[in-house]
Amino acid sequence: MTRSHRLFLSAGDTSGDQHAARLVRSLRERIPDLAVEGLGGPELINEGVKLHADLVSHAIIGFGPAIQAAPKLLGLLRRVAGALDKRRPDVVVLVDYPGFNLFVARLAKKRGIPVVYFVAPQLWAWAPWRVKRFARVVDEAHVIFPFEEAFFGAAGIETHWVGHPLIDGLPAEPPILPAIADLPRPVALLPGSRPREVRAHMTLLLRTAQALKERHHDISFHTAHVSAEERANMAKAAEEAGLDLQIHGNQVHEVMASCRCALVASGTATLETAVLGTPLVVFYRITPTENQMRKVLLVPPFIGQVNLVSGREVTPELLLTDEDPQPLIEALEPLLTDTETWAKQRADISALRNQSLEKGAIERSAELLAPRFQ
Repeated sequence: MTRSHRLFLSAGDTSGDQHAARLVRSLRERIPDLAVEGLGGPELINEGVKLHADLVSHAIIGFGPAIQAAPKLLGLLRRVAGALDKRRPDVVVLVDYPGFNLFVARLAKKRGIPVVYFVAPQLWAWAPWRVKRFARVVDEAHVIFPFEEAFFGAAGIETHWVGHPLIDGLPAEPPILPAIADLPRPVALLPGSRPREVRAHMTLLLRTAQALKERHHDISFHTAHVSAEERANMAKAAEEAGLDLQIHGNQVHEVMASCRCALVASGTATLETAVLGTPLVVFYRITPTENQMRKVLLVPPFIGQVNLVSGREVTPELLLTDEDPQPLIEALEPLLTDTETWAKQRADISALRNQSLEKGAIERSAELLAPRFQ
């Protein structure tokens, strides 16, 4: 009896879940009998993947939450080890989310199971000295930026530049909503995809919006979220704040593309917003302790993907330790009219789209993975 082909896959956040689901779909076109299990979220469930846990709904960010969740994560790693022992997949594929996924990599490596990292962590940005440790548990890396090939390759990892998978998920033309675009000053408020990010950022965003509304009476605020639960949480917060926040269902890309400018929590959404042609301000709330540790541990000059890709400040970015809206107000206000600042950022992000971002990352990664199942 021929053994079926097996894949264990782990994705820990919304974008990773989306990338992983498209990767599974592409792999099954090449390997119809592929059995897939692992960790992820609703997108992988929709692809028929057997999940041992929904990491996306309970994504852990920050030092404090990670410590609090440690007992559950240890229990989950024991389940992962059991699954690897019982069914011995042909390969383990990890998608971003390095804090947890590198533990999965160690479990697989210990069992002699090949480990491929799709969307390798940006060690070059925040911890270049960890690349040798990374190389000990990862056999192959599929990277999203051209310069990463040399970085990971120098550590002895088989590395392939496949491109950025978020481009595969974006429409060919910006999906404009006339109901937003026809307004005089529409602004997108995007607090992040994870529940913790929505909780951490909504009060700050609403305070910023209220202050801007007092200065610009023709301004309007718009948002969207893939989760119905988070849309309800955002609607409740806006109602309690007395702000007219227009929520456009799960049409996140449509909101990004239709607004004049945006406030976007640091993450993949910042690059998506830029690729769709909308000027933005990048922000993120951290605790004072995290801020102090960042000064010790992190080395990059930027936090936003747009600036990291460009190698310079294209979009303003702010790390905030409190809920004072003033820094966000000052950064966003030049983007509310046709200022030189707004025009320059529009030109810069347009150039970025043509620089090194092209479709095909999912297909290229699937082509590289397919021989591992033969």
